Amino acid sequence: MVYIWNGGDFMDYQKPSKKNIFRHLKQNVDDSNNGLKIMLKESSTFHRIYPLMIVAAVALGLIFHFNALEYIILGAIFIFDVVTETMNSAVEEVCDRVTLEKDERIKRSKDIASAAVYIAHLSYISAFFFFLFCHIFGFQWWTAIIPA
Repeated sequence: MVYIWNGGDFMDYQKPSKKNIFRHLKQNVDDSNNGLKIMLKESSTFHRIYPLMIVAAVALGLIFHFNALEYIILGAIFIFDVVTETMNSAVEEVCDRVTLEKDERIKRSKDIASAAVYIAHLSYISAFFFFLFCHIFGFQWWTAIIPA
């Protein structure tokens, strides 16, 4: 038997047996969906920044004829961005649960998690503008990487 601290009490946690593995899997999916609902409801990034990123990429991509590889790369970086934002929110929730008092280690933890989001945003913006400028100036960047 393993005990997990849930903030007030210890919860029993048992490894799923072969009989209830699907029930355990369903619970994991339900928990993940709940976390996604929380992010969609409470995160301003999900309401303000991400729709702007998607609209800009699609609109300018259509105008400047981005190719499928460029959309795939932007999509992968976008998913990386969403994952880092979600993890940053989780770190902030845990830190706020530990203490609301000023604590230098808590601040450092939040700043480091925020830096991951910042790096993800910069990655997306850099790739997006790189593709945009390549199309504006007629440079086929993929020919420098993929041999003919």
